[in-house]
Amino acid sequence: MENNTISLSLQSVFNKDKLNGKNFLDWFSANASKADKDAYKKNLNDMLDIGCLMLSTMTLDLQKQHEDMVAYDMIQHLKELYERQERQERYETSRPLFQCKMVEGTSVGTHVLKIIGSIESLEKLGYPLGMKLATDVILQLFSDSFSQFVLNFNINEINKIFPQFLNMLRTTESNIKKARPKPILMVCKDKGKGKAKAETKPKDNGKA
Repeated sequence: MENNTISLSLQSVFNKDKLNGKNFLDWFSANASKADKDAYKKNLNDMLDIGCLMLSTMTLDLQKQHEDMVAYDMIQHLKELYERQERQERYETSRPLFQCKMVEGTSVGTHVLKIIGSIESLEKLGYPLGMKLATDVILQLFSDSFSQFVLNFNINEINKIFPQFLNMLRTTESNIKKARPKPILMVCKDKGKGKAKAETKPKDNGKA
């Protein structure tokens, strides 16, 4: 019953003050209560104050970009602007990480430290891989000579923090170098020690 009364009351207002396109100012004024007008005015003043405060915290270049915007529009524009920059920064940081395949014969320590640096940079951007996933990424970027190490590491489900992990890799690298066959120097001996024959000039049968 109460809902029907409210609906009839609103219907009478709508029938009395219909918007026809030319009477917007009168229509808006007639349909807004004093409380609504006061609240709107307060919100408008608050929005202007917030906008001025936001501008005061910006650099000169950013102030020029946003001086004609209200607070809400400033926030939306800044969000769009810096989300694009963040995406580009994330891409530039992650690209060397996922392309950092170890070259055979290079130092495993240098290789792993480079990967850890990229992982930490991603974490600072708000995209942490976590220890387990970071370890998986490192294992996938080794050269073929570390394939046995990777196999044993996964089978035994070894969990190590980065410094311990790096020490294990350096020990493995040292063992790999020791296990490599040393090159054999081949010495060729000259079997024949005969005297060199002197060059003989062809005889000249003709007379000078």
